[in-house]
Amino acid sequence: MSNIKSWVLTLTTVLCLVLLSTGAWAMSYSEAPMLQEQVEKGLLPPVAERLPKTPMVVEPVDKIGKYGGTAHTASTRAVGWGDDAMMMGVWATLVQPTFAVDDIVAHMVRDYEVSDDKTVFTFHMREGMKWSDGHPFTVADIEFWYKDVLHNEELNPMIGQTWRAGDALGPVMELNIIDDYTFQFVFASPKPLFINEIVDAFHSAIMPKHYLKQFHVNYVPEADLKALAAKEGYVDWYELFGIKNLRAASAFLNPDMPTIGPYVLEHMTSDRRRWVRNPYFWKVDSAGNQLPYIDRIECQIVSDREVLNGMIISGSLDFAGFESDIRDYPVFRKYEDEGNYRVVLWRNALNQVIYAFNRSHSDPVLREIFSDRRFRQAMSLAIDRDEINELLYHGQGVPSQFTVVPGSQYFKPEYAEAYAEYDPARANALLDEMGLDKRDQENYRLRPDGKRLSFTLEYEDSETPKQPNVELVAEYWREVGVEMNPKIISGELHAERLPANLMDVTLHHGDGSTDIRFPVWAGRLVTIGPAGWLGGITGPEYGRWLQTGGEQGEEPPKLVKEMYEWWEEAQVTPDTDRLFELCQSILEAQAENIILIGTIAEAPFPLVVRKNLRNVPEDGSWAWDNAWISSSNPEQMFFDD
Repeated sequence: MSNIKSWVLTLTTVLCLVLLSTGAWAMSYSEAPMLQEQVEKGLLPPVAERLPKTPMVVEPVDKIGKYGGTAHTASTRAVGWGDDAMMMGVWATLVQPTFAVDDIVAHMVRDYEVSDDKTVFTFHMREGMKWSDGHPFTVADIEFWYKDVLHNEELNPMIGQTWRAGDALGPVMELNIIDDYTFQFVFASPKPLFINEIVDAFHSAIMPKHYLKQFHVNYVPEADLKALAAKEGYVDWYELFGIKNLRAASAFLNPDMPTIGPYVLEHMTSDRRRWVRNPYFWKVDSAGNQLPYIDRIECQIVSDREVLNGMIISGSLDFAGFESDIRDYPVFRKYEDEGNYRVVLWRNALNQVIYAFNRSHSDPVLREIFSDRRFRQAMSLAIDRDEINELLYHGQGVPSQFTVVPGSQYFKPEYAEAYAEYDPARANALLDEMGLDKRDQENYRLRPDGKRLSFTLEYEDSETPKQPNVELVAEYWREVGVEMNPKIISGELHAERLPANLMDVTLHHGDGSTDIRFPVWAGRLVTIGPAGWLGGITGPEYGRWLQTGGEQGEEPPKLVKEMYEWWEEAQVTPDTDRLFELCQSILEAQAENIILIGTIAEAPFPLVVRKNLRNVPEDGSWAWDNAWISSSNPEQMFFDD
């Protein structure tokens, strides 16, 4: 009797495991009425045939939703990010961060595995997953990107480090196809942070081969493509291909191109984008209802943020977040009832403004001053972060030096506290100690060559409240005898001047500070290269020297070299304990040397949400690291009664 009982228990356990492993496969599915009508008319196959065998199951934030409605959003960008993209979960890629930003999980793929030596990454696609036109999404699409786009010099002149083993010149990963739904990326040496890198890097690699091949020279005679390109106003085939593949992350901006996102672009003009649900979308809720719940998303393109704010307080929008600003929080709250919306405060997973001095400056006197850590320590001590917090963030942020977020495994309180107290007396003492103790008639300090210690801060005023922060910091630095002249410039000009080593000082917001991105970017603390924000911000010529192996640029000082070596080793070590040690070394160097000067961490970020729009988390992290709202699976938003 006991043997029979044991056998029954074993069988029951096995059956339970099978059911759990198949998950959504055992569900019965439901769909939106607008899709059910199309099924009844024979225009679409039944929902069970449109979904993959193992759709992703989303556990609702509040409750199972209801189908229907049009969500109204706005944006100041005719092509690019907007709140329509936010509502679609803009990172439709292989993996995504957890909502808590503490791990990375499978997303478009049902599962993935990493070899012990961190060289082989195996991805299991969702069998039966389809593009929005019903065409199967298989390894053929991955292979198209790998062979025909990544390795095509006209479409991709340089293969980035994400796809290489070792440094920027290392061997490119190989694609190994196992079957129609299984593939591997194989590296010649360990690539332990590859999964972290593709959280956002791989969304641009999701391409429908069956559509895009008609614009690719490997599939159509070049003469025919050039003729087609000329007919549409482009010089060559690769320009035409780029336009047909136009996107903002995974929000495809070509209405003719199939997507794997929750919405298909139905119509786009210079002042409006309209999206309609994707009948083949691959996510369901825990009751088996195919997502998304909302039928359509309308996005109005407006001239500036003031117009957008007017739409918010008038109650014209159902969701606003990407271009929201804490400076507008009191106004948003004032008109909540009148506008029929609620303001949800998330936390920014970044330091609001970080200041960076150019340590490879072409002026030898400024270079010596900026490279002296006592100067950077003094500039940090001169900042009254408590006042900034009260004036700009209503006291709800946390005064902090730039470092990783408190929830990071690498965080230590002393990193956030390093030279972050307001102590102008100590700042003055450090500057005097440097020999900057002489002043002119206006009480500004003099450089060793007798000139006034003055410099220009060039910056782009975007994403976080930068201008009011700068105005306050300029006054704090003036009080210790240092003249800083702020100058707002365009993003395009910034991208030209920074790598050309033409800036005195610049700033950014301190993202890359969670465990998802810090090991990859090293929180912008390491001088990785001369361009952009990834390390070039504090010494472009040093970055150029490091990136070219000493062939260009200028040889950096010992600390810059050491930090680069730590970062390089972190990119290749399969030893997690060693990775931890390397990240700690970088953060300790920042705490002592203040490579970047931080201001306010954990600042509140306002999301404006229609009162009856549900399944929007009441608390969360807002930053690039977390793909903004994407990891909350916003396809589950719905309008309640």
